[in-house]
Amino acid sequence: MKHAPLFSRLFLGVVSVCAATTGQIAHAAPPHECVTLTHGATHDTPQGVTYDSVQLHTPDGQSTLSARHLTLNGKPTAPAATDDLAAAASLLVLAAMTNTHTPGCSAWLAQQGQTAEATLQAGKALDLTWQGASVTHRTAKVMLGGLHFQIQGSTPLASATLALSGISYHNVANQGLLPSDAQARFTLPSRELAGLMDAIGGRSTASPAVHTTLSAFTATQGDIRLEGHGSATLTGNVNTTSAQGHLEISNLPELIQHARDEQQLKLAAGLALARLVSHREGERNTWDTIWESGVLTVNGFPLPLK
Repeated sequence: MKHAPLFSRLFLGVVSVCAATTGQIAHAAPPHECVTLTHGATHDTPQGVTYDSVQLHTPDGQSTLSARHLTLNGKPTAPAATDDLAAAASLLVLAAMTNTHTPGCSAWLAQQGQTAEATLQAGKALDLTWQGASVTHRTAKVMLGGLHFQIQGSTPLASATLALSGISYHNVANQGLLPSDAQARFTLPSRELAGLMDAIGGRSTASPAVHTTLSAFTATQGDIRLEGHGSATLTGNVNTTSAQGHLEISNLPELIQHARDEQQLKLAAGLALARLVSHREGERNTWDTIWESGVLTVNGFPLPLK
């Protein structure tokens, strides 16, 4: 869990959840070589179902996801697919945030993705909420007070919203630079989801392209606020993901100081340079940005994030 690609991993997680939560998924639990999943009591509601004490573990034991509650509103057409839908969504959140790929997940995720694409194109809508969640990878841990995702399918695009709240970190590199809350609204072609699901959770060498339009993105930490909009081409690999758009940062001097406190002196210098070429609007600095090949370029100047 390194700091530089974490925003990209979170956004890949958004897309992953889309794919996992929008299909009439064939009833086929994930194979043991993919992930082990357990949960406590299940509560049916008129809108869907709630699972208590959700736990996922990768086969090597290095990565886990846990949630006090997982609620899925909007049941798939086949009721037997509900458990697999929740499992696939949770698995892809774990895989995206930890950047772990398990080849044993590939066939199962591709199967779920194919039916997810068809259901999105039929105009289905679903809503998921993870409460009291945490993601661990080796000794690093990210805690989430809540993760809420909602998606509406249509042809040819699906529209989605995501909100992460109460984010905190333990033993994560440069955690002083990471957000405590984040939200996003975006659209993407439903036909491109199956390949991305496989790439994120399964084969790390697969790099399908999913073309997204981000209408709004916000991330905050204390008085620091990042806002943006634009477009992106997402893959299962952060280094082959690209994006361009408009970025605004409130209280940039405080962010620069955080970078210095984390001993990220190259990043602090890059942000200071970006400040010089930015447009100033009150307490906000604004730029046109490009993310490509793992490099963030701001108004033509590459920032040393690594």
